[in-house]
Order: sequence, then C-alpha cells, then structure tokens
Amino acid sequence: MVKKKTEITRMNNPYTKHKTLESIRDFKHKRKLKRRMRLIVAIGLLLILLVGSGIVRNYNQLAKLEEDKVLAEKELESLDLRQDELEYYIGLLEDEEYVTKLARSEYYLTKDNEIVFSFPDDKKPDHTQVTEEESESVEEETPQSEQ
Repeated sequence: MVKKKTEITRMNNPYTKHKTLESIRDFKHKRKLKRRMRLIVAIGLLLILLVGSGIVRNYNQLAKLEEDKVLAEKELESLDLRQDELEYYIGLLEDEEYVTKLARSEYYLTKDNEIVFSFPDDKKPDHTQVTEEESESVEEETPQSEQ
C-alpha cells in the first residue's frame, strides 16, 4: 500500500497570516477559558465540600443530642417516680402509727410490760416491709368494718 502524498502549499499572504494568528489566538483564548472554568468548578466543589462537611457534622451532633435528650427524659421520669415514692414515705412519716410501728420493728422499742426477743437470724426489716404489713392490716380491717 502506497500512500499518496498530497502536496499542499501555503500562500504567504497577509490574509492567511492574519487567519492563522486569529486561530492561534482563539485556541489560546479557549484554553484560558477552560482553565478559568476548571478553577471556578474546583473552587465551587471545595466550597460545597466545606459546607457539606459542616452540615454532616451538625447532623451527627444533632443525632447525639437527641440521644442525650432521650436519656435525660428517661432519667427525669425515673427521678419523678422516685420523688413520688419519697413524698409517699414523707406522708407516712407524718402518721404516728407508722412511725411507732417502724420504730418498734427497726429499733426494738417496746410498749410498757412488753418483751422483745431478738434472734441472730433476724435481719433488720426494711421500711417497705413495714409499709406492706401496714397496708395488709388495713385491707384486713376494711371488710370487717363493713359488716
């Protein structure tokens, strides 16, 4: 296969020189515009990444704060229940019968002519046990008083 050689000669007149220079200027101008556009796009992407990272960081912090809020609400609920329980016991301590029953059970206080026997196996009663015993005795007394 033999390649054909085409011989084209250029004309060296001012018009061709002008057009050649114009095409070179256009090529350089387009290359300059492409570089400028790449720079603008790179700066834009950098700004988007900076703002996006801030948004992601804030979203993660918000999620953590939501978890903390849920935990704090649970703790508040348990503390409210504990406060209600303590207020109940405060009310019981204002009742003289409860206080005497509690003192007799915990400190082995006695009435006149009464003897208390303490065994080594005895454990110190909890104030909740005294409350339960008191509520049971009240429940037992209620049906009898209705009859």
